[in-house]
Amino acid sequence: MFQVDGSTVVQLGAEDVPALRRLLERSHVFMTLAFDVLEPDAAEQLLEGLPPGKAPEDKFALGLYADGKTELVGVLDAVRGFPEDDEWIIGMLLIDPDRRRAGLGARFVSAFEQWVRGQGAAGIRLVVQEQNPDALRFWMREGYVVTGLTHQQTPRRQNIIQLLHKPFTP
Repeated sequence: MFQVDGSTVVQLGAEDVPALRRLLERSHVFMTLAFDVLEPDAAEQLLEGLPPGKAPEDKFALGLYADGKTELVGVLDAVRGFPEDDEWIIGMLLIDPDRRRAGLGARFVSAFEQWVRGQGAAGIRLVVQEQNPDALRFWMREGYVVTGLTHQQTPRRQNIIQLLHKPFTP
């Protein structure tokens, strides 16, 4: 797909569930912040969850492995053509807690943006939970702007979420 720090970003599949589960467990602070609990099937949900009207071929659960394919250190979950046909939405960006604050997330996002531009995307949208101000600061540094607020209902909690957008200039 594309590279980040010399590692190839891959489309995650069923064979990656154990590595994804370990990454989610190491990231339990974020998972409980956003969802109140780390569900036992969170890895499978991340690989399979789609917005209404989207097909499996529109889903991209992108994994960043370190040291070949030994340790999953990042995941970016995205859907093509949502909410608009020419845009993508990022459902989650998660970087291993031990590798944060070194620019890996920014490099992952930058490489992803270049890749989706090559796919014809006009922009990217995402949401940030109000209780996650660090994430909001990260995305704003990456050039995303807040376009509104709404509510998000998860199985265990209701979040106020900020809607963010980054349009690409031609």
